[in-house]
Amino acid sequence: MASVNQEFKYDVFLSFRGEDTRYGFTGHLWKALDDKGVRTFMDDGKLQKGDEITPSLFKAIDESKIAIVVLSKNYASSSFCLQELSKILDTMKDKAGHSVFPVFYKVDPSDIRKLKRSFGEAMDKHKANSSLDKWKVSLHQVADLSGFHYKGDMPEHKFIGEIVEQVLGIIKLVSLHVGDYLVGLDHQKQHVTSLLNFGSDDTVHMVAIHGIGGIGKTTLAISVYNLIAHQFDVSCFLENVRENHEKHGLPYLQKIILSKVAEEKKELTGVLQGISILEQRLKQKKLLLILDDVNKLEQLEALAGKHKWFGPSSRIIITTRDKKLLTCHGVERTYEVNGLNDKDALELVRWKAFKDEFSPSCNNNVSLAQMHVLERVVAYASGHPLALEVMGSHFYNKTIEQCKVALDHYEKVPHKKIQTTLQLSFDALEDKDKFVFLDIACCFKGWKLTRVEEILHAQYGNIMKDNINVLVEKSLIKISESGNVTMHDLVEDMGKEIVRQESPENPGKRSRLWFSEDIMHVLEENTGTNQIEIIRFDCWTRVAWDGEAFKKMENLKTLIFSDYVFFKKHPKHLPNSLRVLECRYPSSGFLVALSLFNFPTKKFQNMRVLNLEDGNGLAQIPDISGLPNLEKLSIKNCWELIAIDKSVGFLGKLKILKICNTKIKSVPPLMLPSLEELDLSGCSILEGFSHEVDGFGDKLKTMSFRGCRKLRSIPPLKLNSLETLDFSSCHRLESFPLVVNGFLGKLKTLLVTNCYNLKSIPPLKLDSLEVLDLSCCCSLESFPCVVDELLDKLKFLNIECCIMLRNIPRLRLTSLEHFNLSYCYSLKSFPEILGEMRNMPGVLMDETPIKELPFPFKNLTQPKTLCECGYVYLPNRMSTLAEFTIKNEEKVNTMQSLHVKYICVRRCNLSDEYLSKSLMLFANVKELHLTSNHFTVIPKSIEYCKSLWKLVLDDCKALQEIKGIPPCLRMLSALNCISLTSSCKSKLLNQELHEAGNTWFRLPRATFPEWFDHHCLARLSFSFWFRNKFPAIALCVVCSSTLHDSQRPVRVVINGNTFFYTHDSKIDRSSRPDMYHLHLFHMQMENFNENMDKALSENKWNHAELDFGLSFLESGIHVLKERSSMNDIRFINPKYDVFTRDFEAMLPPESFNLSAELSSTSNEIAPLLNNLPLRSSSKRHFSHKKEHHCLIM
Repeated sequence: MASVNQEFKYDVFLSFRGEDTRYGFTGHLWKALDDKGVRTFMDDGKLQKGDEITPSLFKAIDESKIAIVVLSKNYASSSFCLQELSKILDTMKDKAGHSVFPVFYKVDPSDIRKLKRSFGEAMDKHKANSSLDKWKVSLHQVADLSGFHYKGDMPEHKFIGEIVEQVLGIIKLVSLHVGDYLVGLDHQKQHVTSLLNFGSDDTVHMVAIHGIGGIGKTTLAISVYNLIAHQFDVSCFLENVRENHEKHGLPYLQKIILSKVAEEKKELTGVLQGISILEQRLKQKKLLLILDDVNKLEQLEALAGKHKWFGPSSRIIITTRDKKLLTCHGVERTYEVNGLNDKDALELVRWKAFKDEFSPSCNNNVSLAQMHVLERVVAYASGHPLALEVMGSHFYNKTIEQCKVALDHYEKVPHKKIQTTLQLSFDALEDKDKFVFLDIACCFKGWKLTRVEEILHAQYGNIMKDNINVLVEKSLIKISESGNVTMHDLVEDMGKEIVRQESPENPGKRSRLWFSEDIMHVLEENTGTNQIEIIRFDCWTRVAWDGEAFKKMENLKTLIFSDYVFFKKHPKHLPNSLRVLECRYPSSGFLVALSLFNFPTKKFQNMRVLNLEDGNGLAQIPDISGLPNLEKLSIKNCWELIAIDKSVGFLGKLKILKICNTKIKSVPPLMLPSLEELDLSGCSILEGFSHEVDGFGDKLKTMSFRGCRKLRSIPPLKLNSLETLDFSSCHRLESFPLVVNGFLGKLKTLLVTNCYNLKSIPPLKLDSLEVLDLSCCCSLESFPCVVDELLDKLKFLNIECCIMLRNIPRLRLTSLEHFNLSYCYSLKSFPEILGEMRNMPGVLMDETPIKELPFPFKNLTQPKTLCECGYVYLPNRMSTLAEFTIKNEEKVNTMQSLHVKYICVRRCNLSDEYLSKSLMLFANVKELHLTSNHFTVIPKSIEYCKSLWKLVLDDCKALQEIKGIPPCLRMLSALNCISLTSSCKSKLLNQELHEAGNTWFRLPRATFPEWFDHHCLARLSFSFWFRNKFPAIALCVVCSSTLHDSQRPVRVVINGNTFFYTHDSKIDRSSRPDMYHLHLFHMQMENFNENMDKALSENKWNHAELDFGLSFLESGIHVLKERSSMNDIRFINPKYDVFTRDFEAMLPPESFNLSAELSSTSNEIAPLLNNLPLRSSSKRHFSHKKEHHCLIM
């Protein structure tokens, strides 16, 4: 690479004593600099003939950026060198853009500074020269400069390498062209360079950049190359590997690398010879190699086969669309390019559309109409840089109307350049992978992966997991954390355009129909053909047709009605080819019209999936014996369904039978040898369940009767293969079904909660059981007898509220992690436990009258064996035991106390002294509940509880100070701690304590934190806007009740979609606040009722509204800056951002006063504001700090 410093002719000027170093050190230094592309002036052969030496040298100094002065033993003996040095210092020293570096070559800088030895002798030689004083000053000055000192104690080539490295860090090497206007690259470059791991000096690293076509992989690779290339001995950017491989072959690419790295121009006879030579040559140097647009494994094997090919500290960067290539080649460090955010996207498209007329720092030169067009482009491109550049360039010098017309067209038919770029990945797929991609792009984007796999399996007759994995590896689709199949909007458009091109003018000749207007046209005009394989209605539709259109669709395999479809006339035909039929909101008349009642006489041999949901008027499932190959029958939320035809019980290939939330009273006999899942949940009036003992074969894994409230009994079952059994909320179930041989050896989950009338469970063999929940079985008198007393895989055991339970047999529970015996009022003794319990943090026994606690664990472990379990729970009636435990701490085994993870001591009158001693005793406690006690201070010694994350101090009304904060504290509840000092509350609301995230504090009468980014006054809800993912935020709410008192979770509405956020249910709810409390908590994604991916608009602003379900006096949001950017969140509607600054400047201060805020609140709330313990600065918020208020536009 050559250097680029256009204001200088030379990068480096070398000043040296020729007879000392010309053919040695200085000559080697010049060669090293020249090899790196550094333009270096050295008087040997560089002067044009006829030039006067001195003027030419002076001119070269003036035209150089850096001067390197090689101060050798005889340097000062030359008046020529001294003149040169004076000129260098006069021209460059302390001048902007210039640098001077002395190299003390085997001389001592102090000799130069003090004019000793050879330098003193030289000055004596020059006594008669009029410039002597100036030269002495120059020598003194250069000796004081920071430079390089070579003492002969290291190899010269290493010393020279250090000088070259310093020079390269100053000059700017000629960069590969990376684009005219770059945005959004900085953080991506930082991520990639961090993956390159420059700290590992001798290690070779391969790093891959992957993503869809046009997303910016090559641009990012070039930017990284330009940033780091100077750190390597040699660098090579091999562009367009895919294209050059196809045109010229792999030897051609191997020759390019050899010519760049080893300066060899040798012809290669084949790939194998090239591999052999590359392996020999590449290991000699520290190399930076970029392989751009790799699409085949053979390319990697031929160009960068193994790490051992390369010299120490080499780095190889690969760009590709195919992640599988990276896995196969062993590339573990990868970075996926995901496109630009809205801000960067808008900046890029504005520059392309307006060129030099656009100033990125000023919005005034963009009109409102132009901005609306640009925002449409940003929304259309969804962060795709190529699309933004193409569209922006297309709009250059166009009128607003021309831009709108073009946008309307491109939203229907993609731009050719964008389509071609993206379609390269599609064209490289195998045929079956292409079919699956088109199915997803046209019909199933955003669906659950399991559902997509189910439909594709029915569509093609094979399991399609491998095909889906291929699409993921090719960066064409993604699987979200919530298990949804997603893809970039432009990739979706590319797939839909491929299908549209099958017949641009006649949708009836296309393979897939998803656009409602196209479907309506085909059905109403009766233009369907045998080309159509999938139809998916996804919006409310009225169809005015003659009912004959399906007759022509002889290859229709999948018919899905995702929303209500009203037919003016009922369909008269249903193709025999149909494999999947899904109807949401089907009416009984519609089902009749779809020939459902003709199934007995008309065989639908190909039907695999039949799903009916939210049916209106469907009273019975008719005879469906005409569906002999049906694998899934699902009928949900059909509330008028009361009967099931007996034919359902004889579908020999049925794998999944779901009849949920219906009014059926009985189930016909079932002989289903292939059944894997039976779900009758929510059939609230189901009374009977007829069944043959051997009716289910050996494949049934899941059986659910959850919510069958009137179900009294179930006939004997043979369930050798069952893994999950759910009888939850079967209120009238009196007896557990008899299991043949008592064998449930593969059962992992048994749920029998809220079975109020269940009295007993027969002996069972439960070798594999992991979860057993018997909670709220109020009539259960005895614990099920377990064969061999063996439950050694059980992790979760809940017997809460089994009020009649008298005893529990001895059990082996070596894997148990959760044990709840609370509210078992008839249980007098703790069960005998066989074996060790190494994984259990505690036992819940609230209000259970067990006389002897499992502490100090003598009944929980084998003798001489310590376990990692420990749980101390002391309600008020055990206060004597609490006092004994603390007073007699020397009698407690210290090692055992260190294993206690949970302590609850309620209403035990604990004093400060007892509390201080106990905290020292239980140093590893994780949860500490000390409600309703009389101590006044939490001592500083609590900081020694380094694992403590939850501290509950509710109703400790004498508590004044919390002197120490445990390092892992995340949850603190201090409801009604009325004596807590202001300074203590301020310490607990310190920003640093909460910035790391995941805290939840409840404090009485606390002052609202100043460090919050946004502040609202009294309301029921407030809004904000965000883009990309939901931001990492902390919320602060001041209200008169706990957030649980609203009897519902926080409601979060995102783009019209409602989600519910539930706080940690473990925090003590027994206390009720007597005053206003401040609640500060972080929103955790796992606490939402479902994943919100489906509601988010990719690379667009999303509107979020938070409703707490109660009136609050103050609320606010703080953005966690380490996890989310303030650029991606707004508290004013972003569509007004262009005008926000000017708009706010025009508003009078009174627009933000308290009375305006209170206009939307009740008269009851307003007076209470005056009673809040607000600091004066907070009160000023109400009238002056307008930027902290909710401004709804």
